[in-house]
Amino acid sequence: MQSAAESVASEAQGADETTGADGTTDAEGTEGTEPAEDQTSAVPGPDGESVELSGEILAKYNEVGGESSPLGMATGNQEDVGDGNIAEFEGGIIAWSPDTDAHIVWGEIRVAWEAEGGAGGELGFPVSDEHPIENGLQSDFAGGNITYIDGQTEVTVG
Repeated sequence: MQSAAESVASEAQGADETTGADGTTDAEGTEGTEPAEDQTSAVPGPDGESVELSGEILAKYNEVGGESSPLGMATGNQEDVGDGNIAEFEGGIIAWSPDTDAHIVWGEIRVAWEAEGGAGGELGFPVSDEHPIENGLQSDFAGGNITYIDGQTEVTVG
């Protein structure tokens, strides 16, 4: 059975590009389309209020299915952290920095990452989405990684 992370990763892999009539792909950009960093959108938030997401965080949220993804609805406004941004959702967070791109952190790996200081800690911003490893899952960060194997998290800094 696929985990939620594997399911989102699988869905996202297939949604990366579409080919237009002119032979360009979405990933290449099309004339008249705003770059992701310039896009802003209101998405459903807590108590029926709208939350503004923008840039690469908005692009990642839409890529994985938005509100209907395992992330669910946004729970607060996108926040600046260091040289990047973080947005929190019912099922996890999306973190982005110019050096690492936008990635999802959730579940027990998120709990361990936040205990280590999150994006402002030694691990820094994520450089990958959660991915399967032998007997578990792993997320990679600018300053190390976190694994979740047999119900246990292990943080490796450096």
